[in-house]
Amino acid sequence: MENVIRKLYGMYMDNDNREKNEMSVMHDDLCKEKKEKAYQCYQKLRVQLTDELAEELDELMNKHMEIYPQELEESFAMGFKTGARLMCEIFSEETE
Repeated sequence: MENVIRKLYGMYMDNDNREKNEMSVMHDDLCKEKKEKAYQCYQKLRVQLTDELAEELDELMNKHMEIYPQELEESFAMGFKTGARLMCEIFSEETE
């Protein structure tokens, strides 16, 4: 089952297969805006640091960027499973 959920996540993340409706466009714009603000904060901090500390910051950010996609995938899978459990509970109550 886990493999199917991961495939669904892959399809969801594939921009060519995602429907572009008003809500998804607004969400994409908001995410883009937040990413830009975060990058500006990073740049502002980085120029204030020594070369050695700037390297450490870059290393920390790289590690974070390695972890982030895994966290997204795990959150998607957990949400999917929770939704499926809710549906099972609802349907089992309706049949009783």
